[in-house]
This record gives sequence, structure tokens and C-alpha cells, in this order.
Amino acid sequence: MKGNTSSVPILICAGHTGGHFFPTISCAEAFRISHPEVEVHILMNRMPEFAQEVARAGLFRIHLIPFSAFPPFFSLKLFGFLLEYSRAFWRTFHLLLNIKPQLVLGFGSYGSVPGVFCAAIFRIPILLHEQNALAGWANRFLATFAARVAVSFPETKGWFLKPKLIWTGYPLRPEFEGEIKSSQYRGDEGKRFTLLVFGGSQGSKRLNQIFLESLSAFSAEERAHFAVIHIVGNSDLNQWRQSYQNLGIVAEVNPFSSQIFEQYRRADLVIARAGAGTVFELAALGRAAILIPYPYAYAHQEANGAYLARQGAAQMICEKDLTAQKMKEAIAQLYANASERHQLEHNIKRLSKREAGHELVEIGWELICKKN
Repeated sequence: MKGNTSSVPILICAGHTGGHFFPTISCAEAFRISHPEVEVHILMNRMPEFAQEVARAGLFRIHLIPFSAFPPFFSLKLFGFLLEYSRAFWRTFHLLLNIKPQLVLGFGSYGSVPGVFCAAIFRIPILLHEQNALAGWANRFLATFAARVAVSFPETKGWFLKPKLIWTGYPLRPEFEGEIKSSQYRGDEGKRFTLLVFGGSQGSKRLNQIFLESLSAFSAEERAHFAVIHIVGNSDLNQWRQSYQNLGIVAEVNPFSSQIFEQYRRADLVIARAGAGTVFELAALGRAAILIPYPYAYAHQEANGAYLARQGAAQMICEKDLTAQKMKEAIAQLYANASERHQLEHNIKRLSKREAGHELVEIGWELICKKN
């Protein structure tokens, strides 16, 4: 790269859900490791609770410019949204003037649109990353202005112009990047079959409740073979712990866990939503899973789950078909059939690409060098 590289500012734009935020942070950390001269700025429209720790650490400069999601066209909220969005766009424009980024990365969602669009106005190189098998509307729109578009799923390639595309995989947190055999680190939990259950960064009341009902459908003798790690979200923890105690099941119940890597390692079977982050964490560790896609996320999770199901890499139950009996049958089948479980583990690991974050960083660095 030409010129003085003592400080190279870049801007990463992301949404506020875990599926957008965690790969953003993974990419930012990869930039800091590979290119210490880079000063990472992160632009968000909302600060989620799980981002507070990152903000306090102060390794990256986080900028918050609030605005809401696009309302329905005929909604009375539309006029207020346009005013709010205009202010957000103007503030973003001035932010780019101040920090003068050499590269703008967009990680999808409506929260990334102002930053990436302003970058196009300033002719700043743009790199997009699409986390899901079904490309989001924001990235489909912004791809017109992007120099490169990186994707997590090979199948996503059909949604963008081929010359811009590269399959990098999904940037994961450092602990997921090591080579770990699918059979390693199983928790004995008293030699019980360990189920890890969670509904993503937003939690899931329906998933939680149906899972508990499915366990109730097993006999007491069958339940004695299970242990549960359950991340229940914003629920009454004491009530959940009492429910498991009443069923005679050894259970660890938490509202949210920053130690998800350790909990994956202890699990024999995972029951979760089908967000991109969850999918690629499962792939990195090679864990068998029953996926219940969240139905209100613009069909992204259904596409993720369907891709894995077609590859024989996970079982999927659509929310509309979800019952306690169906979940009980799926759990019982995989508990009883170790060879089927191991085949799921083997197949999902094929989706994993190690060091995806570093590959994304080098693509971005190449764009910076070309500009300078």
C-alpha cells in the first residue's frame, strides 16, 4: 500500500442482532490482528445488550446513529420514518467526512444501508458480506455499489453478479476457528445424553415451551438418560429450573451465555433456531442438530435450514409443523441412532471454512491497496 499506513481507518456497518453483530466483531478482530495499523470504526443503528461488553473494552470505536426499520408503505409511521431516516443519513454522511474510511464493510440488515450508501457517494471501496443462504434485501440493493460480495453459503452465489462474488464462509469468534473433532470434548454430565437448547440472541418462548413439553412426553426412565443445557432468554429462571427438577432431569438453565463455545462442546445434540451464526458454529464444531427456523426473519432462517437439510447436515422442523410429539420423536430418533447422528456431524462440518474472517480481511485490504 502506498503512502503513510500508520493509521488506516475503516468502517464496518452492521445490524443489531447477534447474526450481524458477532461476525462484525470477528472481522474487526481479524483486522486488528492482521493489520495493526487499521483503526476500526463500527456503525450501528441500535446497541444490543450483548454488545455492551465490546463497547466497554474500547478496542473499536462504535458509533450509534439510531433509526427504525422500514414500516409498511401505507402505514401512518412512514412519514416519521422518512424524517428519522433523513437525519440518520445526514449524520452518517458527516461521520464518513470526519473519519475518512479507506474501506466500508457492510454486514447486512437495514442498519447497514446509510453507511454503505454514503460510501458509494464518496467512492470508497465497498465490501459486503451476506451471512444467510437467502440474501437479504439490504445486501441485494447495496451489491450494485460493492466492489466485492462475500458469502457464507455456497448456494447464496445465485443472488449476486458472479464477477463480484467470493465464498469466504462465515467469520466466527476465535475460539471456533481451531480444528476440533466432532467427538471431542463431550461432557459426561453423569454419562447422560446432553441436549443444548437455545433460541438465538432473541430467545424463543415457543421453542422453549415445546421442548419442555416434549421431554414430558418421555417416560421417567427415559428422561433419566438426558441432561439439558438450556438458554431460555428473558424468562423466569427459577420457574424453568423447578420444571426440570419436577421432571427429574439434570439441567443447567441460563438467560444468556457468553460461554456458548463450551456448551456446544458438551452437547451431543443441539436444538436451536437456524440463524447463520448458529449454523456455522455448529459446522465448526461438527454438532448434530434439530433446527427450528424462526419464521419472522424474512425467510432467511428457513432457507438456511433447508440448505442444511438438503445436504443431510441437520434435521429441520418448520415452526408451523412444530409440536411436542414431533420434537420428542426427532430427539428419540437421534438419541437411539448414533450412526445417523454422526452422519449429521460429518456432513455439517463440510460447510465450515476456517479463518473466514482473515480471508475477508485480506479481500478488504486488497481493495484498500488498489484505491491507494
